[in-house]
Amino acid sequence: MLLVACGGSDSSAPDTTKAGDTTSTSGGDGGAWAVDTSNCPDDATAPIEGTVKIGTTMPLSGGVAAAAFAPVAEGLQDYIDYANANELVPGVTLELTIEDDQFDSNKTTPAVEKLIDETQVDLFTGMIGTANNQAVRDLLNEECYPQLFVNSGAPIWGDVENYPWTVGLLPPYHTETTIYVADIQKEFPDGATAAVFHINSEFGNAYQTTFSDLAPDAGIEILDEQTIENGDEAPPTAQVNAIASQKPDVILAVPLGAQCPTFLTALANAKAANPGWEPRVYVTATCASTLLLAISGAAADGLFTVLYTLDTNDPANAEEPGIKKYKETITGLGFAADGDFATAGVGWTVGELTVEALRRAAESPDGLTRASILDVTRSLDYHFMLAPEGVNYTLNGAEDAYGLESLQVAQYDADTKTYTNVGGLVTSFEGKTELP
Repeated sequence: MLLVACGGSDSSAPDTTKAGDTTSTSGGDGGAWAVDTSNCPDDATAPIEGTVKIGTTMPLSGGVAAAAFAPVAEGLQDYIDYANANELVPGVTLELTIEDDQFDSNKTTPAVEKLIDETQVDLFTGMIGTANNQAVRDLLNEECYPQLFVNSGAPIWGDVENYPWTVGLLPPYHTETTIYVADIQKEFPDGATAAVFHINSEFGNAYQTTFSDLAPDAGIEILDEQTIENGDEAPPTAQVNAIASQKPDVILAVPLGAQCPTFLTALANAKAANPGWEPRVYVTATCASTLLLAISGAAADGLFTVLYTLDTNDPANAEEPGIKKYKETITGLGFAADGDFATAGVGWTVGELTVEALRRAAESPDGLTRASILDVTRSLDYHFMLAPEGVNYTLNGAEDAYGLESLQVAQYDADTKTYTNVGGLVTSFEGKTELP
């Protein structure tokens, strides 16, 4: 299971005295983490009874993004249906509303405002896209609405001090890049040359900046950097040919959405034109969904990325209890037996984490409130259904603001459409919050 979600972002921070600043952190003798609600509207601490209304925004229309993310929406809805059928949050009914923002951050704010004003949601979860989530982060923090499990790995979601109501889902991009650098060091102990291809946005720059900062001490010489503009889906032939002319040992590729298969195809053509040049290629987890790689065909063969879940497409994992239960349950809810289980698993996991937070909030001394939902989320330590052994979604107030920090380097096989793990699970970043 991999998520394809990102976009432009801005790391500027607002005034830290806004509604919802942190009052304490969990751990030690300091007590449970709690959010300060003194400047929040009264309804932030009001009991939620009968129905918990959950809102999110996703690209339900608008071309490639809508097609790529459609299984995420279906997986999320299916888990909410599963939770209701099994009364996983006793005494309440869960109601999910998904508004279409077409992966356009300019459409996210009106969609969120509609969910607040008309649908009257109690929380938001699993919203797709860095720029999309950032467009409404101020609003949701000022109005004290939980913005949970943001479908993006931008490091800015770890800013608990300024944005306590916003909680990320994916491993942060700077952690992912650091793991790639360590793998390069292991494979090229005498040093390596490299090139970076990235989308010209805050998302792409986050990877490029971290890679450039770490490269000198890792013995990596960056020979070239090529970019592509956000929204440009034309094959990046000129950029890839420029990289090929340098023949680097390693390529770090950070395209987005439809740019992923076009990049891989252009790279395959460049390799064919330069016999003997076989760079070690790392593509970010945002490009590593099996849906996008299947579109790439043989051009994706052999690339490296990181995983934080079990590979649902691998027949070797078919009897893993989590995967077996997931597939049996979601197909029982109507998901196609030949559907994209990996991408749907993203939505399923968002739903699972959200329901677990709601269940714990319902059992808390304050019962279900917007504030209690946020508080228990920031103290989660939970092994979700599709997580491999050794991986939990774990938060600890401001001390550990990133839920997924244990990652596995893996190599993709285009023939089988599966991954093979490379080395062991990297757990050294677990429990750390460090904003770049």
